[in-house]
Amino acid sequence: MYSNLLNQIESAFYEGFDDNSFQKHGKGYVGPLNIEDEENHYLVKKVIVGFDSKEITANVRKSVLKVSIDDEKGKPSEVFSLRIDPDAVDVTKISSKLKNGILKIEIPKSENSKTVKISVD
Repeated sequence: MYSNLLNQIESAFYEGFDDNSFQKHGKGYVGPLNIEDEENHYLVKKVIVGFDSKEITANVRKSVLKVSIDDEKGKPSEVFSLRIDPDAVDVTKISSKLKNGILKIEIPKSENSKTVKISVD
């Protein structure tokens, strides 16, 4: 288990995290957050090591994305929250995936937030 945690933490650095601040959180560790602005979506990456996907909850309510992990007693403990603009993103199409201790949340941009090129004559 311990070497698996180290491997997951090490893989976070290969995923573009340059902050090595990890905090003990129950049986695992929670590390840096990174947000990337891609062409059609925002990509939120959070290091959450030592937990499986069944122990992580992500939801959007009142324009706030919250991510929690289950503590030792099975109660949710908030890891982070982000305020999102429901006019700029399509909250109904948000997807997430946990791989090698990195939670990736893809938040698709709405048509309202995409750049429209205007020709200048």
